[in-house]
Amino acid sequence: MVHQELPLSGLRVGHAERDAVAAILQEAAVDGRLGMDELDERLGKALQAKTYGDLEPLVADLSAELPWRSSRSASAPPVPVPPSVPPGPPPAGYSREDPLRLDGGMGTEKREGVWTVPPYLRISSGAGTVKLNCLRATVAAPVIEIEVVAGAGSVLIIVPDGWAANDDRLGKGMGSKAIKVSRIPAPGAPLLVLYGSVGLGSLKIRPASARELRRLGQ
Repeated sequence: MVHQELPLSGLRVGHAERDAVAAILQEAAVDGRLGMDELDERLGKALQAKTYGDLEPLVADLSAELPWRSSRSASAPPVPVPPSVPPGPPPAGYSREDPLRLDGGMGTEKREGVWTVPPYLRISSGAGTVKLNCLRATVAAPVIEIEVVAGAGSVLIIVPDGWAANDDRLGKGMGSKAIKVSRIPAPGAPLLVLYGSVGLGSLKIRPASARELRRLGQ
């Protein structure tokens, strides 16, 4: 591989850099510094960004500290030029038009272990079960919007201490919902905003049990 010193703006980015910019944009929207139309437009551009030069203008007016700028010094060694890789589709969950879709169907759909919770999810339990274990998860935004599509199955979301949930926009139908966490997040913790309908099924959001904490070594 040939080493060639390039301006940072010309280097390619990956999901981690796109996620970092998406989180900054989401936080700016929560603070009122961006309108929802602006947020959607900039998130779309962030998801399609190929280089640092594509990402940095999206947050230039937000006084944001970009992680790659704070960690890169003028004396840093030349960065290897990565091989050309055909761009793939952007990950689901970073716009309202393309949420991460989780469908229980007639069985079980799970997310657990180490994973990233994107800003937008669409959960349909169907006649089965959808289980999200967020105890080792990281979040891509301070506000996570979750659309619940009516079904007859169950949805269980297990969250770490400090996470909060707001179900003001979530209809119950003939089913049930149980929110066992605060409506106000702790500093630095995310807020889950739920909307849609539980239908004939059930939805439960709770903190970790003692047994689950022991498994994590806490």
